Amino acid sequence: MNFQSGLSKSAFVPARRMEGVSESATLRLNALVQKMRAEGEDVVNLTTGEPDFDVPEAAKEAAIDAIKKNRSKYTPAAGIPELRAKIAARINAQQPSLQAVHPWTAADIVVTNGAKQAIFQSLLALVDEGDQVLIPAPYWLSYPEMAKLASGKSMILPTLFEEGYILQAAELEKALQNCASSGTRARILFLNSPSNPTGGMYSRNDFRRLGDIILKSPFAQDLWVISDEIYDRIVYGDVAFCSFLEACPELRDRVITVNGLSKSAAMTGWRVGWSVAPPSIQSSLVTLQGQSTSGINSVAQWASLAALDLPEETFADQIRQYRERRDLVLAILGQSGKLRVFSPLGAFYAWVDVRGACRTGEDSGQFSERLLSDGKVAVVPGDPFGGSGCIRISFAANLETLRKGCERFVRLVEA
Repeated sequence: MNFQSGLSKSAFVPARRMEGVSESATLRLNALVQKMRAEGEDVVNLTTGEPDFDVPEAAKEAAIDAIKKNRSKYTPAAGIPELRAKIAARINAQQPSLQAVHPWTAADIVVTNGAKQAIFQSLLALVDEGDQVLIPAPYWLSYPEMAKLASGKSMILPTLFEEGYILQAAELEKALQNCASSGTRARILFLNSPSNPTGGMYSRNDFRRLGDIILKSPFAQDLWVISDEIYDRIVYGDVAFCSFLEACPELRDRVITVNGLSKSAAMTGWRVGWSVAPPSIQSSLVTLQGQSTSGINSVAQWASLAALDLPEETFADQIRQYRERRDLVLAILGQSGKLRVFSPLGAFYAWVDVRGACRTGEDSGQFSERLLSDGKVAVVPGDPFGGSGCIRISFAANLETLRKGCERFVRLVEA
């Protein structure tokens, strides 16, 4: 008897929580580019948000030292105490208004597998089925997908190019009223500054106006803010970086601040992020991590401790290079009257409205496919970011690559 023939066969049916959850467009496109390159095609890849700078030498040496000293055992689920204390000191420095009255301590920190895990755990800890997750658009493409996995419903809040892609207080107030009218709970508001994908930034006053709505609205009593500050170091001086709680310290007990070293220290593959959260939710976050990943790589934690010890001047040249790259991208793309390019204030992305360059009936996804097939330039279409008619370019690449890619882009548009 053939054993295989006796097995019961049935079609795989995913769990309902997977319905409508999309694969990361950025990772998918990056994989396609790698395949095309392997087949010999000359493709300029402007998709991924990964710094091309080297990891700081101090972090490398600390990792080697940790291995030699056998610091490679399990750590506490929330992270080694030394790293948690260093992160607390860093966030206190960014939030002096809070530091003076109610500073963060190591007990308020959970070190996570990248900022992504910190965000996902926050959603799982806070969102019940049907809760509304308020997401200003354009947004990082994982926010709504993670909200779905947490059984929440995404409510997308529009922002405008002319207003710097900043959520306006009136839009937030309207969204809260809509939640109340529909009988659903407004549970989370996502804020991301500097922003992926636009590079827009919130000023202290911008945050204060939103905070005032949250404090005063009768419909925001259960609302928490997840402030994604992963690009905090990469700013160009037009608007100063402001942590949300520095502008709205009264909301300390309803805000989770998320950050990490992937962008600011070019440590993407080390997967080191963290959440800073009040005691009311801290035990839930630690429990979630303990029952999922049990914590993060021990060696990466010791390396991160060294990276956080570095003075800001260590990264000054990287910021200078990012600014130079931004200016080059804006200058070249600005040569086409068919493109409308937002000038980023932070992060390392250019957000480009391509509707003037699209063919009849062509959307930004189809435009991106044409740019890849005919122009040999890979970008990410805006639809997964909530930005129909736009594309995102990453300028986390050297000047030669950027010049080549942007010139090809303009040639295709103007042909």
